[in-house]
Amino acid sequence: MSKYLVTGAASGIGAAVVHLLRADGHEVLAVDRTEQPGIVRADLADPVEVTRLIAAAGELAGVANVAGLPGTAPARTVLRVNFLAARALGQGLAPRLPRGGAVVNVASLAARRPGVDDATAWRLATGPDADVLEFADAAGISDSAAYDLSKKLLVAHTTVLAAEHAATGVRACAVSPGPVQTPIIGDFRTSMGPGVDAAAEILGRHGSAAEVAAVVAFLLSPAAAWVNGVDLPVDGGLLAVRAGCAPGSPGMSERSERIDVTVPATADPLLPATVRP
Repeated sequence: MSKYLVTGAASGIGAAVVHLLRADGHEVLAVDRTEQPGIVRADLADPVEVTRLIAAAGELAGVANVAGLPGTAPARTVLRVNFLAARALGQGLAPRLPRGGAVVNVASLAARRPGVDDATAWRLATGPDADVLEFADAAGISDSAAYDLSKKLLVAHTTVLAAEHAATGVRACAVSPGPVQTPIIGDFRTSMGPGVDAAAEILGRHGSAAEVAAVVAFLLSPAAAWVNGVDLPVDGGLLAVRAGCAPGSPGMSERSERIDVTVPATADPLLPATVRP
């Protein structure tokens, strides 16, 4: 069996990924800032600890960057954990993965919300850490905007990482959940507002950590050998509803306008022009 590194392993999606991998007989280097049995403690907001983690990881078959902080945390800490640490782990560990190995980054539909333009995001995603933090400071980015930026940069980085390692057979993919019922769902209600629960009203419920984890585990596995460089929404159909192309009651389009976890359909580059309202 193989060995995988999973961050954010103490709860939520990360814990569910660890459970699935171990249930399949794999060894897991489970990482979290919370001290628990079976967990390697590391503060991903500290670049020194991230560097130590990379050095100590050993031989791996894949990496799942699941750790993330909501917009209720300080903006610099959100960017360090959600993007800079994940980027460092991907860049540091991808070259050591065998052919068929994978890096899977858990992003968010929030990466599609209006905010930083694409050109700036690509520049920051490929630039020095200091540029990201200084940009956020200068632009006054905080709260949910810091979370959105961190996830947008993570998606861009995933594309770059996939391109850099495609010839070696090492893959990189992102997974972008909609609202998920995890211990930090309350923080998202605080930082993002009523759109979080409006999504559950449309779909009947929030997603579960296990449902997202199943997609992460698949992307890490050999079964996903030809899936590379994608950002896969795991949202129960939120993007479809937001595009106005999902079947439903006559009031569906009115209710869908209340969802603010993604950009307006007219601005979403993932939606074909033929289904944009």
